[in-house]
Amino acid sequence: MIKTYPTSNILNERQAQSLLAKLIYSIEGISGCRLDETTQAIIVELLPGTAQGPIDDAVERLIAKERSSRIIGSRLYRETEAREDARAGTPETAGELFAPNGAWKRGLAVTLSEQIDRLLVEWAQRHQAQLRSYPSMIPVETLRKCRYIETFPQNIHFVSEFPHRLEELEKVREAGDLNGLARLSPYALSPAVCFHCYAELSGSRLQEPLVLTSRGTCFRHEAAWRVGKHRLQEFSMREIVLFGEASFIEEERRAFMEEAWSLFERLGLAGKIETASDPFFFSEESGKGQQQLMGNMKYELIARAGEDGGSFSIASFNHMGDSLCKPFEVLDAEANPMQSGCIAFGIDRWAYALLDGYGGDYGKWPARVRETLESARMAVPQ
Repeated sequence: MIKTYPTSNILNERQAQSLLAKLIYSIEGISGCRLDETTQAIIVELLPGTAQGPIDDAVERLIAKERSSRIIGSRLYRETEAREDARAGTPETAGELFAPNGAWKRGLAVTLSEQIDRLLVEWAQRHQAQLRSYPSMIPVETLRKCRYIETFPQNIHFVSEFPHRLEELEKVREAGDLNGLARLSPYALSPAVCFHCYAELSGSRLQEPLVLTSRGTCFRHEAAWRVGKHRLQEFSMREIVLFGEASFIEEERRAFMEEAWSLFERLGLAGKIETASDPFFFSEESGKGQQQLMGNMKYELIARAGEDGGSFSIASFNHMGDSLCKPFEVLDAEANPMQSGCIAFGIDRWAYALLDGYGGDYGKWPARVRETLESARMAVPQ
């Protein structure tokens, strides 16, 4: 069943897009949700047996919140088209190398991920980055300290556990109600790598600028019907985290942004860099997103896929100010909260963009692309 919710006489285009972004994570029992660009209506595809009442209520409540939102558009920084020697990869290529639900990658998809990461590590080490490795789980207390849970509740995967009590463990074998027996642990699956860096440096006083880099597995709770292709619940990120004065953060951020754009062009990909904001879930916090846009605090590198692949972010360049150093008490020599920045690369998405552009036969890819991917050396021991 399809349900249509008109918005053209109630919301402007940007408000309608913001409504859609929140609605996707506000209702269950659906197989699709989109904005009709011609009529500006929200189209919701309901699964059999789904009650309409809760969906109607969610749409009504979100529309009421969005009506008062003032939303600023993104500003373009760079844009390029795909090289003429790029060709669209076939759907079979993506299906053969990427599992539809993200459960596995095969062959060339794995090789590309490693090649891309070596390039990124080489960049980071040219900027004197120190290598780090962190676990996939992160303490809930760490996420609370940076207000991630309260701000992005739609993204969190918590970790459950069975109590270490004999009578409880015996019930696991006897009963099928695992939800009733499990409890929340003090951990969540990490939604980003950078939070581990702040936790490591918590309470530190740094005498000079510091750059850290780590590759980690990150997790986001996606709507099940959206998972696939470039959108995954579990994905690999290479992050470069900067600590220093505001001028150092901005200089380094711009340098990484230019290097990323240069690589993007050498690989013959199509897309753009534009100002962006984080996906704040609650309309009451939308002002933070507008501040990011107005202050150029966040840029995203957007790749364009084939005819029906859409566009998706493959990197972000963030100036955090002292918003995270302050709660973690990462201080400078004068005991003032340091400024920080985070450069994040979605490795799986870079690989997907390349496969979409050139297909699965690596030997037929343009020589310049293969040479670029094969140019990186292994990380230098520290």
